[in-house]
Amino acid sequence: MHSPEAIVTALRGIRYSDTVGPDLSAVIASPYDVISDAMRAELVSRHPHNFVHIELPKESDDRDRYQAAAAILTAWREEGVLEQEQRPAVYLLEQEFTLGRVALRRRGVLCLVRLPEEGHRYVLSHEGTLASARADRLQLMRACQAMTSPVMVIHEDAEGGLLAWLRGDRGEPSAAAEEWDGVRDRLWTVTDEEAISEFRGLIGAGPLAIADGHHRFETAMAYRSEMRKLHPDAPPDAGFNYALMLITSARDDSLQILPTHRLLSGLGARGIETLKAAMNERFEVRPRRLRDDGSMPGDWDHDSPVHDPVFAVYCGGDDYYTLRLRDEVLPKEASVVERLDVSLVHRHLIDPVRAACPDDECEIAYVTSVQEALESVRQRAAEAAVLLRPTRVRDVLEVAKTGERMPGKSTYFYPKVPAGLVLSDATPAPVE
Repeated sequence: MHSPEAIVTALRGIRYSDTVGPDLSAVIASPYDVISDAMRAELVSRHPHNFVHIELPKESDDRDRYQAAAAILTAWREEGVLEQEQRPAVYLLEQEFTLGRVALRRRGVLCLVRLPEEGHRYVLSHEGTLASARADRLQLMRACQAMTSPVMVIHEDAEGGLLAWLRGDRGEPSAAAEEWDGVRDRLWTVTDEEAISEFRGLIGAGPLAIADGHHRFETAMAYRSEMRKLHPDAPPDAGFNYALMLITSARDDSLQILPTHRLLSGLGARGIETLKAAMNERFEVRPRRLRDDGSMPGDWDHDSPVHDPVFAVYCGGDDYYTLRLRDEVLPKEASVVERLDVSLVHRHLIDPVRAACPDDECEIAYVTSVQEALESVRQRAAEAAVLLRPTRVRDVLEVAKTGERMPGKSTYFYPKVPAGLVLSDATPAPVE
C-alpha cells in the first residue's frame, strides 16, 4: 500500500492562555478512559477551568453532556481562558516519571497527522475497539468540533534521527504541570520553520503505530467522513482531515509499557481445581516464597530467558508460583499475536479456568501493580492473580505491521498523555 509523502504538519493549537499561567497542574486532566468518578470530583475541585469539564463532561440543566462540553469550550475561548496559537507550531512534550527506582524522561511531539485515505496504510493499529467508546468520543467531537486529547503513536526511527531531534535543547518550556501521580510534564512550543521542516522530514511517510488512543483514531476517521459529506467544498487542509497525535520514538528507552495483570474472581471450587490442573499439566511450576513484608520480588522472572513465556500465580498465603510454559505446549508455528505472552496465558490457563466456572460467573479485572494484585487476593476481592511481564515495544510494532489484533488489555503505555495541554481544531477551516 502506498502512502503520501508528508503525513505530519504543524497546527495552531488551542491552549490555556496566560490568564491561567505557565503552571497547568490545576487545569489538565487525565484521558477520559482512566478517570473514575472519584478522580473526576477531585479534578473539578482543583480549578473552575479544569479540562475534565470538556474531556469528560456532565449533563447540565438544559443540555446533554456533549453540548454542555461544547458550550464550555466556546465560553472559555470567548473569555480568553483558552486561546489559539498565532503561528503554526509543533509541541515538544517531556514527561518525567519514576518506575520502581528508575527515573525516566519520555519525549514526544504533539502535531497533526493527516488521516489516511482508502488504500493508504501508515497509521497502524494493534488492538480492537468498543462501539460504545467510539460512539461516546464521536458525539463529543461532533459537538466540540475539536480533538480534545491526542492519539499516542510510535515511529520506528530506525536511524535514530527522531530521538536526536526530540532530545535537542529547546530553551525554557512554555508550560509545565505536575500530575496527580507525580508525573511532571513540560511543554515547548516550537514555531521555528526550519526545526518543523526537519521534524516533518524525519517522520516522512511513516508508518506510525498506535500505542494508545485507538478509539480516538477511529473516531477521527468517522468524524472526517461525516464532515466531508457536510462540507464538500472544504479545502484539502481542513482541520477535520487531521488527527492530533503525540509521536514518540521506538528507540527511546523511556517508552514504557506496564504489565496488565489479571485478577480472577467467581471461580468456585471447580474453577480453582481447573486452575491448579492447568498449571501442572501445561507449565513448569516452581513454588516461591513472598518476602517477609508480604511483597513479591521485582525480579520474580529473572531465572528464565527473556523470550520464554513466564508468568506467576498467587492464590493467597505466603507463597506464589512461577509458571514457564512447557516446550511441548509452545506453538511450533504461530502468528505474532499467538506467540505473545498475553495470548498464551489466556489460551493455556485463563480460558480453561473460565470455561470451568459455573454459569460463566468467572470475572476478570485488570491492574498494573503487583502489590495491588496481591492485596486484591488477600482482601478476597479476587481468588487468584495471574501476573504477566509487560508486552515489548517491538512486539507492538510487529503486530501493527501484520495487521493483527492483540487481546484486550495487552498494553498499558505509561504515562498517559494528559488532556488539556493542546487541542486541535477540527472544523472546515484550514489548519494553518
